[in-house]
Amino acid sequence: MVRWSHSPADSTIGEVGKIIPRRVAGGSLAYPQASLLGRLSERTREDFLAVGVSESRPAGMTIISQGETDSSALLLLHGSVKVQATDPAGERTLLAIRVGGDLIGEMAALDVGPRSATVIACTDIFFKRMTKAELRNFLARHPDAAIEVATMLSERLRWADRRRIEHGRPASVRVARVLVDLYEAYGTRSGGHWDLSVPLTREELASIAGIKLSTAEKIIRTFQQEGLVSGRYRGIAVLDMSRLRQRAEIA
Repeated sequence: MVRWSHSPADSTIGEVGKIIPRRVAGGSLAYPQASLLGRLSERTREDFLAVGVSESRPAGMTIISQGETDSSALLLLHGSVKVQATDPAGERTLLAIRVGGDLIGEMAALDVGPRSATVIACTDIFFKRMTKAELRNFLARHPDAAIEVATMLSERLRWADRRRIEHGRPASVRVARVLVDLYEAYGTRSGGHWDLSVPLTREELASIAGIKLSTAEKIIRTFQQEGLVSGRYRGIAVLDMSRLRQRAEIA
């Protein structure tokens, strides 16, 4: 673990321990618009970045474990993580991905229950760890941030509800909807295609869609033949988002 005594507002981390400036024109930090930091005003965002302790973890490390009683929240500043849960039978399910700008572990900081999921770093990550008291005090001082956190939690609940509701839909529609949701929220557009910064395996895609791995693989092959996606090792590129949305039956 690496800690910094200076504020992270002027930098992010690439290789663990190596600080890399990450500002855009005008001097402000660049975060996805859908992320919590991307929604906040510049003043509120800078105040939030001053809360907690700066830390880093290398790719592959578990930063939150399901069932543990720690109640800190993590504000992810750089890199990406996967959120997964294991049921009593030992079956593991990928629940979500999170990227720089997202708040993770907030449920344990806002209620009294144990961790509901495990969070694993997909890349080297840089984040702020804040105690339950620090997060709650910040939200009490910044009602605008509290509203955005409530909105974020609502959107995550809607995501989970959609996955449950879609269990009655054809498997191909469910896979298409998962891809559209993930890539529009966390993907980057390059030329005519969309890439996802987080490695997404076929098994993980199947777990989010709630289908068997063999079924997911068949659907991806069909999407490839139709020119909707291109397959690659531990990843998928979306080639035609408009037609993929049609396959997902999204207006």
